[in-house]
Amino acid sequence: MQGRLRGQYLAVTVESSCAHCGEAMHIEIDSELKYRVRERGARPLMFEPHVDWDSFEQPNILHAY
Repeated sequence: MQGRLRGQYLAVTVESSCAHCGEAMHIEIDSELKYRVRERGARPLMFEPHVDWDSFEQPNILHAY
């Protein structure tokens, strides 16, 4: 989202672990919301929250859920 707001390409790597088996997982996400999982065969469940930004008034996105 930051990349779109700034008009720049940005990417982030999320370092996490599988909730089921505990194996490390690295997910790379770019400003076009394209993602790549480094670990072969890993198929994580991810979601992109739907937020109506025009009417959003909470202090942060966590308060919307």
